[in-house]
Amino acid sequence: MKRTLHLFTLLFLVLFSTTLMGQVAKTQVVQVAATANGDGTITLKWPNDGYTGNYVVYHRDFIHANNAWKGPDATLAGTVTNWTDTLSAGLSREYRVLKVKNATTEALGYIYVGNKFKTQPTRGGIVLLIDSSYRIALKTEIATLTQDLLADGWFPTQIFVGRNEKVDAIKSKLDLHIKGLPKAPKALYLLGHVPVPYSGNFSTNGDRPPPDGHVEGVGNHTGAWPADVYYGTVNCFWGDENVDCTTGSEARHKNVPGDGKFDQSAPECPIVYEMGRVDLYNMDVFSTNDTQLTRDYLNRVHNYKVGKSQFRRRGLIDNNFGGLNLASTGYHNIPCFVGLDSFSDAVDYFTEQTAGSYLWSYGCGAGSYGSCSGIGTTNDFAANKGKFSNAFTMLAGSYFGDWDSKNNILRGALAGGSLASCWGGIPKWYLHHMGLGQNIGYGAKITQNNVNDYFNGAFNYSWNGVFIALMGDPTLNMLYVQPPTNLSAVESQGGTLLKWNRSGEKVDGYVVYRIDQKNQEYKEIATFCGLGTSTTTDTFYWDYCKPTIVNPSAGDYKYAVRAFKWETTGSGSYQNLSLASMANSKYTAANTDLSVLSYNLYPNPTTGVTTLGNLTAQQLISVDVFNALGQLIQSFEATADEAGQYTWRLPAGVSGILEVVITANEKRSSTKLIAIQSAE
Repeated sequence: MKRTLHLFTLLFLVLFSTTLMGQVAKTQVVQVAATANGDGTITLKWPNDGYTGNYVVYHRDFIHANNAWKGPDATLAGTVTNWTDTLSAGLSREYRVLKVKNATTEALGYIYVGNKFKTQPTRGGIVLLIDSSYRIALKTEIATLTQDLLADGWFPTQIFVGRNEKVDAIKSKLDLHIKGLPKAPKALYLLGHVPVPYSGNFSTNGDRPPPDGHVEGVGNHTGAWPADVYYGTVNCFWGDENVDCTTGSEARHKNVPGDGKFDQSAPECPIVYEMGRVDLYNMDVFSTNDTQLTRDYLNRVHNYKVGKSQFRRRGLIDNNFGGLNLASTGYHNIPCFVGLDSFSDAVDYFTEQTAGSYLWSYGCGAGSYGSCSGIGTTNDFAANKGKFSNAFTMLAGSYFGDWDSKNNILRGALAGGSLASCWGGIPKWYLHHMGLGQNIGYGAKITQNNVNDYFNGAFNYSWNGVFIALMGDPTLNMLYVQPPTNLSAVESQGGTLLKWNRSGEKVDGYVVYRIDQKNQEYKEIATFCGLGTSTTTDTFYWDYCKPTIVNPSAGDYKYAVRAFKWETTGSGSYQNLSLASMANSKYTAANTDLSVLSYNLYPNPTTGVTTLGNLTAQQLISVDVFNALGQLIQSFEATADEAGQYTWRLPAGVSGILEVVITANEKRSSTKLIAIQSAE
């Protein structure tokens, strides 16, 4: 096995120096985009490249859980450039498209497709593992980050750790913290220079060669590599007993028994959390300290999430490794985001992104810790800070996948203007789900855990390695909608009147929620009554599902209103939710006394004539009727008959869910009445 690894590494080194062997990356990928049609179908599209074999299409229903591919759904001639499948509105599906010739798969493409797919408002719990040196210095920015996470459906908690703490002590602190949470978190966000775990035996004579191929005598990038995935595992064994590798060119790579660096080159169990790190320590080419660089980054991310900054929906690929398949990561992902017609592979990385903004970019070339040949250097990111305009970038080349290095170019991209970056191509990264509203950390987790669920790239045994890491906020979505603002919640007539200011852009509507912080859920208002709607195009909403005499539960309520747009991307269409505008209210059931006032309202639903029963004979009552918007539509005083009843007619044309408020003997109560278009 070790002989095989060594030979593979040597092959890699030969290819790594070659740039004129043809566009291997492009030929190994089926570039797939999709269009959601109005007739309940979805059309997959790919370029016409004169293929002489067949295209074969498979699918599986989401959400991804290593579920098996079904099919084939279609086998098409190589001249065919599209295929249409039935996919009803509200649904999503993942497709795999293969190029097959003589029973051999020559290329693969993946895409996650939706047709007016409705995204989930609840994201899950997230733990912020924060460098304690930022506790005071970045107090304001951390508070804004926490608020933005909650507004996006995440439920954040915080742990502060020191830069000199041992990684195993931090892991124990993290595990104990998680045990005390109401639900296991979904994500982990490392902010600052949180101590970096190291793990692995990357060597000619080790478990695997270094993922960039630089074995002993050829760069000596051997030994242990940064391994943030250590923090992302649960009840997983990490040994520090067997590896003895001292051939690495830097002391941090040397790995010997009992030194606090772990043995594993690949995790022995799955990565549980969607992870990302923002660590701008040791980046002195930017001529400012890591605190300020981190402040700048957090402010840029905030501005993006609330729609104050935007990027053109286009992508670029700058491939300087024609003979390697590294850029296949770019060719696979970017069409899913921007479509087939909105990206180019005939442009220069820095020239283009300093002249205008790009949503996505990919670049690869021979590398050092701080450079990528044909792309640029960390110094270039520093020199162009404020001009470089890019949301997400993927870069690949030697050395800099080892991101815990001084002036590292992956971290330089974060400091210089990008919101997220990764060593894309070593191995292949699978981020295509972002085209349908998934966060980037989801794709990072898939990539870290991928062995053969997706094509792993077959590149230098790099898949499922401990070194695979996302630089940036793991909760980032690809696109954001400007949120509504200034939500207010005012108690009125036994309910709550919500008002807000419109989004700053044209949207398709607003969704109203109550936030259940105990159970970590965003719940649509309508779910509390089982009636009505949670969606409106207005800027006000009457919460008619408040406690009543039948359900006298007072308490605190947290409301959230989110704007939404039906978004179209290279993956179809989906409901893109903005961050929420939030407000609190306190309901006190002070005037509900079941022993004093108890009545029946029937028929319910009613077509207009309504009877109030179970009153006292000749009892004086006051009746107020409100519509779902809180508007008073009827008000009168009356006297019950000898049977303890009173019958009246609603105003003509009234329909929907009404709030009927009854006052008697200085006590007040209310109930819901469903009106079906009343008669004159």
